[in-house]
Amino acid sequence: MLKNKKMKKGSLFTVTIIVIFVFLGSDCKPKPPPPPPLKPIPTSVTDIDGNKYSVKRFRNTLWMMENLRVTRYDTASARSGIIIPESKINYTVNRNEPYFVNPANFVESPYTDNFTNEIRNALGFLYNWSAAAGAANNSAMFQDSIQGICPNGWRLPRANDLTHLFEYLGGQEVAGLKLKSVYGWYPNSGCGNNESGMNCYPAGLAITDTLVSIPFISMVGTQTMYWCARSIGATITTHSGVLRLSSDQDAAESANVFKYQANSVRCVLDIDDSFEQ
Repeated sequence: MLKNKKMKKGSLFTVTIIVIFVFLGSDCKPKPPPPPPLKPIPTSVTDIDGNKYSVKRFRNTLWMMENLRVTRYDTASARSGIIIPESKINYTVNRNEPYFVNPANFVESPYTDNFTNEIRNALGFLYNWSAAAGAANNSAMFQDSIQGICPNGWRLPRANDLTHLFEYLGGQEVAGLKLKSVYGWYPNSGCGNNESGMNCYPAGLAITDTLVSIPFISMVGTQTMYWCARSIGATITTHSGVLRLSSDQDAAESANVFKYQANSVRCVLDIDDSFEQ
């Protein structure tokens, strides 16, 4: 009888110890880590060359307020470390390989008097699509999210980014007026009101007429185009989309141009749930 009592006491003690360990063990389970803190929405972005650009939010997208003027790819780019060659006067290029042009070096009459040093510096660089997208030989890229020449975390605009921008500005038919700078366009009647803050100057375009040639600059003072990530309803192997602004109209255009053409670049950043709202 005494032995049974001892056994019961021992069993009870064992059960008590197990219960205590189970209870303590439940309290000692590792707690999940707290979610990462939300990131503040940037007010500027700096490229790998140290150029700083102001930015502005349009709904859930940040846009650069200045034309890109970087000469190499950022660290997260697939072409990190590669320097893009510049084409200058009398420099030949392969139009399908990456290159950029500084349009300020090609401003000629009758636009010269319209272009102050401030405007010349604001023109940024013109990149062929191969340089802008970071794609050798202007190869087709079917993804919509392309960092290319943009700073880390940023990308080339998509066609729907243009649509949303136009809607935000009150429609495509008036978006050009609100995107264009208040001076610098030729003639002066072709200037905008810059209601958007984008301050788009007429940087023109560069194009070559043969595979290996000297790119010639055209329409500086009267037109500007900004690359998109892919074509807008055209052959993706030869064309890509652009946002086009002209001095002779208040509308903004979504268009397609040959990839060997060199145009301006404005990068965008998506504002998702990882950012403070």
